[in-house]
Amino acid sequence: MGRSIERIRALSRHWGWMIAEHVGMRQPEPVLVPTGSLPEREAWDAAQFGAFWFGQATTLLRVNGTTILTDPHFGDRAGTTVYGRQTGRKRSTALPGSIEDLPQIDVVLLSHAHMDHWHKASLERLANSHSSVVIPKNTRRLLPHRGRHFGHIMELDWEHTESVSDLGIHALPCKHWGARFLLDVHRGYNAYVIEADNRKLVFAADTAETDSFDHLSGIDTVIMGIGNYYVPWDTMHATPEQASAMAERMGARRFMPVHHSTFRDPSEPMNEPIERLKLAWQPKPIICERIGDVHLE
Repeated sequence: MGRSIERIRALSRHWGWMIAEHVGMRQPEPVLVPTGSLPEREAWDAAQFGAFWFGQATTLLRVNGTTILTDPHFGDRAGTTVYGRQTGRKRSTALPGSIEDLPQIDVVLLSHAHMDHWHKASLERLANSHSSVVIPKNTRRLLPHRGRHFGHIMELDWEHTESVSDLGIHALPCKHWGARFLLDVHRGYNAYVIEADNRKLVFAADTAETDSFDHLSGIDTVIMGIGNYYVPWDTMHATPEQASAMAERMGARRFMPVHHSTFRDPSEPMNEPIERLKLAWQPKPIICERIGDVHLE
């Protein structure tokens, strides 16, 4: 009972904070400037492996000649549009680039349909006949025009694999949920293994602590969320220490943290997630720890 009351109070504070900002009762905090920008196109195309972080779970990846964009969100707020007005939490750090700045995208990879990961306006602008899109089960209807403007749509259930652009993409279970609204709980939610000839990555945007990845080994890079772990979100998001332990158990060589320092959360100090991860993951390397950071090799 005490835990339930704590969750209700936390939700009330969260919504009260957002409503106060929307109606002008609370002065919005200044938006921070990102530390970097997209790499030069020639350097990106030449890289065997590349990573760039836009914020939240939006990453640009280069894997053996294939460019992947994960959970693309290029909006200012993490919510839906109501009567022409964008709702939801506001960005704390400005985007380090726009859709127009992107290289050609071969694969759009979507983990689940929550509004801070599945941004319909961004997906509509990204849709083209060259790009394939990989989505969880029961989510195709949420794509703009049901995905007809993408070149190929792959709707993956857990433990299913597809080949796309010389990569193997395997869907894994994680501990989260997939409803975009309150009642559409039939929608899927995935983590993914991305496998090339000599490289294996895990993209697990949102998950609480789970043993679903413990059978994996030889992971080159794990891309995993480390934020939003305070009540009431703690049962669906891992702490930095839990994320580090999951990555360690799958033998990850390095960590690319996402889902932190992007959309304002009054319960979570801005730099707390990354500082806690640094302590937990040391001495192993962390790449793209700040929005706008790039890693090429």
